[in-house]
Parts: sequence; C-alpha cells; structure tokens
Amino acid sequence: MPDDRPTDAHLCGQLYAALEVLQRLGDVGSRALGREDLRLRASKRPRTEMTVPLHTVGKSLYWARMRGHGVAAGAVFRTIPDLMPAAKDLPGSLTADQQEEFLRGRLARLETIEKTVGVAAAVTGS
Repeated sequence: MPDDRPTDAHLCGQLYAALEVLQRLGDVGSRALGREDLRLRASKRPRTEMTVPLHTVGKSLYWARMRGHGVAAGAVFRTIPDLMPAAKDLPGSLTADQQEEFLRGRLARLETIEKTVGVAAAVTGS
C-alpha cells in the first residue's frame, strides 16, 4: 500500500460523500445523509452510521437510474471500492482530529464529484 494513501478517517469522509450523492440522485430516504446531524454523527462513529447506507447503496443506484441519473450515479458508484478504508471494517469511532479529517475528506470528494461527474445540483441539494 502506498504511503500517500489517505487516512481511514479521510476515506470514510470521501465514502460518506459518495453515499450522500447517490442518495440524493436516487431521492432515497429523503436524502438522509445530506442532513447535518447525520453527517456529524457519522464523523464520530462511521461504522454505526454508515453501515446501513453502504449495505443499501444498490437501492440508491437503482432509483437514481430510474430518475434519469444513471450515468452520474454509475460513475459515483464505481468509486466506492477505492474509498473503503484499509481496515477490514469501518472505524468504530474517531477522535476529534479524525472527525475533522472525515469532514475534509467529504468536502474533497464532493468537489471531485462535481468536477468529474457534474452533479453540482445533487451535491448542493438544489
């Protein structure tokens, strides 16, 4: 594994962003991951807050395709394996510094998705 690989906290933030965008594109669960309270909870306890959205990511992809966002959703969906942390499972809890890293990772991935996939409206919720 290369030394320049992002930290698990940063990767979890990037993974969260991908799951968030997929939910928004599919209008799944009232786009729950876009809520600030869930984002902050996930930054503290990724395993607890992100396992179900990760397990149901196929539902988000399906509904995004049904709503006409298949190309964008497919591009985001294909990034998920590269965003998984190095550990076998998502971290159970993160320190305050790691929580900041999670949130920076999320913002970085949202910017990447907007630039490469062009889903700015999905990212901002507008």
